[in-house]
This record gives sequence, structure tokens and C-alpha cells, in this order.
Amino acid sequence: MHKRNDGEKGATIVEAAIVYPLLFIAIFAIVEFGFAFKDWLSVSHAAREGARAGATYGNDPSADMLILQDVEETLATAAIGTGTSVRIFDPVGGATSDVYDYTPGTGCTDIPGCCDWTPCPDPFRPSSYVAPWWDPTSRDVSAPFTDRIGVEVQFSHNWITNFFFSSTDFNSAG
Repeated sequence: MHKRNDGEKGATIVEAAIVYPLLFIAIFAIVEFGFAFKDWLSVSHAAREGARAGATYGNDPSADMLILQDVEETLATAAIGTGTSVRIFDPVGGATSDVYDYTPGTGCTDIPGCCDWTPCPDPFRPSSYVAPWWDPTSRDVSAPFTDRIGVEVQFSHNWITNFFFSSTDFNSAG
């Protein structure tokens, strides 16, 4: 049988009081940075998917709307919302002042005549349609000199605990 030394009473509680907060901070840091990494990967994937969709849809009149829908589907895991914008541009000859930053709306896709992006790039909703500066029907899709298309996605990641940061902007172009 082991006899306790009276000088060691409560040492375990003191050690636990020092170690447990550090352990919990480490666990929260892993979770926080894991969610941030997931959002960063989602933004990178959404930009690539948008550029791929733009190349696929070519000069379809509703190409920009279809690109935005593909980006929105890809960003679904990152909870698209405030702080999100999508830019569709000509990476070779486009002027940056003529580029629209599309921002998601309030989820009105079920309402007739309502466009879920601002400005609205859907030509089949004439009540809210805003013609893009680079009209999809004017894009050259014939070989050998086709137009290039770029899609840039900006997303604001909100941290859960705000212990490290309150929000961080992720930006990726494809």
C-alpha cells in the first residue's frame, strides 16, 4: 500500500487546471482551422467549376446564369451568403471596370420573375435582367482563336468562436 505524502494533496487538481484549458484551446483550434480549410477548398473548387462551366456553356444566352448556378451548387457546403461574390470576366481583353460582381440574393428561386443574383444575368427573366458588359452571345467559341473566360469567387468565412478571428475572406480565380 502506498502512503500519500501530505504535500501532494490537490496537485492533480492544479495540474488539471493548467492542462485542460490548453487542451480545449488546441481542440477548438483544430476544429476552427478545419472548417476554414474546408471553406477555402470549396472556394477554390467553385472557381474552377465556374470556369469549367463557362467553357462548356460558351455563347449560350444564359451562360452567366448557368455559371452562377454551378458555383452556387459547389459552394453549398460552405453556406453561401453574405460576403460572397462571383466575378465572370475576360482574362485576356476585359477591362476590370466593366466587370460585374454578382452577389447572391435571398433565395427567391421559387418566385416567378425573381432572380437570385444581383445584378440578374438571366435573360429569361426580363423584369430583373441586367445585360452583362460581356454578353455571352458575343463570346467567340469557334476554333482556333476562342475567347477565354475567367471566374473569380470571393467568400467570407465566419469563425465559430471568434477566438482567433471574426471573419476571413477567401478569394480564388479559375
